[in-house]
Amino acid sequence: MKKIYLLLAIILFSLASHAQNTSKIAKLSFDDAIKLALENNANVKVQSLERKVAKKAIYQKIALGLPSISVGQNYTDNIELPAQFFDIDGDGDQDKLQFGNRYNAVSGVGVNQLVFDGSYIVAVLASKVLTTQAQENYKKSILQAKQDVSQAYHLAVVLEKNLEALETTIKSSKESLKSIKAMAKEGFVDVLEADQLDLIVKNLEINSINLVNQIYIAHQLLILHCGLSPESKLNLTSSIESLLVSPNAAQALLSSEFDVSKHVDFKLMESNRMGQKLNLQNEKIQFLPKIYAGYNLNRQFVSEDANVFDPDGFLSNNVNFSSWSLSASLPIFNSGGRIAKIQEEKIKLQELDILLKNTEMGLILKHKQARADYANSLKIYQLQLEGAKVSKQILKNAEAKLRAGTISSMEYAQVSNQYQESITSMLQSANNTLNKKVALETSLGELK
Repeated sequence: MKKIYLLLAIILFSLASHAQNTSKIAKLSFDDAIKLALENNANVKVQSLERKVAKKAIYQKIALGLPSISVGQNYTDNIELPAQFFDIDGDGDQDKLQFGNRYNAVSGVGVNQLVFDGSYIVAVLASKVLTTQAQENYKKSILQAKQDVSQAYHLAVVLEKNLEALETTIKSSKESLKSIKAMAKEGFVDVLEADQLDLIVKNLEINSINLVNQIYIAHQLLILHCGLSPESKLNLTSSIESLLVSPNAAQALLSSEFDVSKHVDFKLMESNRMGQKLNLQNEKIQFLPKIYAGYNLNRQFVSEDANVFDPDGFLSNNVNFSSWSLSASLPIFNSGGRIAKIQEEKIKLQELDILLKNTEMGLILKHKQARADYANSLKIYQLQLEGAKVSKQILKNAEAKLRAGTISSMEYAQVSNQYQESITSMLQSANNTLNKKVALETSLGELK
């Protein structure tokens, strides 16, 4: 029995510890969320590695044009030397005559150098273009990560604020319900009034349950973007008011200068065009010769002794021999295939010229639209905010009248619904304004 009790105690302690760990609440500001997203985002990590790969590719291409040096050593033991037969002394008998030395050693060093190859120059330039693309893709991944985590954080904060307002309404409605029930018990109001108000409270509580679930989903999405543990529980410390920029800051953002040439998408398209331009140059340059130079220096040692590395023998039985070479190749005729390939690459370059111009116009239009949307959302939010304040005051007056018995529960229900709708609309407008702000910042297409 003692073992059973001990086992139960261990299990209960483990469960309690697990509950404490899983219930650990992480305080998370908006800036913290952005920082975590950039640290943990998979795409950002991948693009960061791609930048490193692109830089290494440049070194590889450059290395192809640098001198290559090689050394070699060959040692041969001719166990049985080749022989021929001659009648040396004229007696009619064939005499065996062996040629060569049993031991042979050759050491050498060779140097090869690319003198001229147009494709090499183009390849180096192309690798630099790929590096630029990798850098811009990295920037784009950061912009996307910021956009995703911003929208997730905004949604979670807005839902929490909506729940807070709803819970305040529920609390106030319950207090009113308590008063109405007391008045109904004394016969001052009809019992139906109390029942109708009770139904209103229950509907509000149902809405609260739905909001709690929506908040949970929003938190999970934010946890995913931040790279936190799925068991994490969040305490969002940034309020809607702190996220919404001041009028001066909003005006500064609306007046921010837009340079399409600095936009990451424009740079990517521009680098694609540059890459295609290099492809065209590479095809044209194939008509030029390719020239290579080389030099080889060797030392050979022969001996009848096994130790070919004997210093005395090495100095007396050795010979140096060297050579240099220069090779060149020039294409003369390939049945017109090269000309056709050049024409093809020209057409592709023309296509990219069109796409680059279209990208430029599209980005300009997108920025103008984002700026107009943000300006419009700011105006709507201010009106919604003022409307919510008025609606809140109306609700307070209605609560006082309900307790005084001067309005019915149905009239109160209408006012309560109106208030909740105004709060929801205001918060939705706030969320829309925040997201339009992010969209405008993203439309600038550059990191700040």
